[in-house]
Amino acid sequence: MKPVRTWILIANNGKARIVENDGPGKGLYQPRGLAHTSPGGADFDDQPGRAFSSVGEARSKMEQHQSGRLQSNAFASELVDELILSKRKKQFDRLIICAPPTMLGRVRALLPDDLKSDLIAELPKDLTGIPTSNLSNHFTNFLAV
Repeated sequence: MKPVRTWILIANNGKARIVENDGPGKGLYQPRGLAHTSPGGADFDDQPGRAFSSVGEARSKMEQHQSGRLQSNAFASELVDELILSKRKKQFDRLIICAPPTMLGRVRALLPDDLKSDLIAELPKDLTGIPTSNLSNHFTNFLAV
């Protein structure tokens, strides 16, 4: 019987990787070449920062910049394009997306219907800093890792 390959996209606004599971009891591993970094290279925040006043303790919002949001949108689009190509090559059967809520929404909005039908779960967390060997506990509700 052919194994059911599940890909887990683990992403935030600045980096992403794919982790794969080949069936019950097979664990998680990261296939070669399936890690991405945003061209901006860093995590971006959608909210303006705060600046201290030069006199006193007053703080005020800084001007909203669109560059972080635009780079995050472009990165989400790049990730979805990669998923579409991989789906056409039949590299996975099922998909789980794990990303902070804002990035998860960006990716979800870009997914075509054929990928949405393969989506078995969404996890609104940033697990990009967790080593692959420690990820299994986060996906026990969705996979028999």
